[in-house]
Amino acid sequence: MADFVLVAHFCVVFYVTFWLVVLPIGYLSNWSWTRNRKMRLIHISLVGFVTLEAIFGMACPLTQIESYLRNIDSSQSFISYWTSQLIYWDLPTYFFTVLYLSSSLWSLLFWVIHPPIKTSGNL
Repeated sequence: MADFVLVAHFCVVFYVTFWLVVLPIGYLSNWSWTRNRKMRLIHISLVGFVTLEAIFGMACPLTQIESYLRNIDSSQSFISYWTSQLIYWDLPTYFFTVLYLSSSLWSLLFWVIHPPIKTSGNL
């Protein structure tokens, strides 16, 4: 179960990172799919949540759940080892606060210069 939580966590990290990278490319290439309102709302909400966690010194709920589950079953599978290596960096806390704040500002910038389009049936 801990591996499932870790893989879900990795998917969230990948989603947020993907949009941080693809937004300027979509803006420059005028890709309409990068203006999808639902996808952008999910992205900016996740970035904002992570940023607030960092500012207030809170641990990620997914990290807490995984840690709890790992205490029950301390074995580490191949998948969990490599996924952990990708998403858990051994750097000072202030680095992540600056990184997440920068990511929020970057996302807000592209919300303004490459805004999502409201379509029928779309948030």
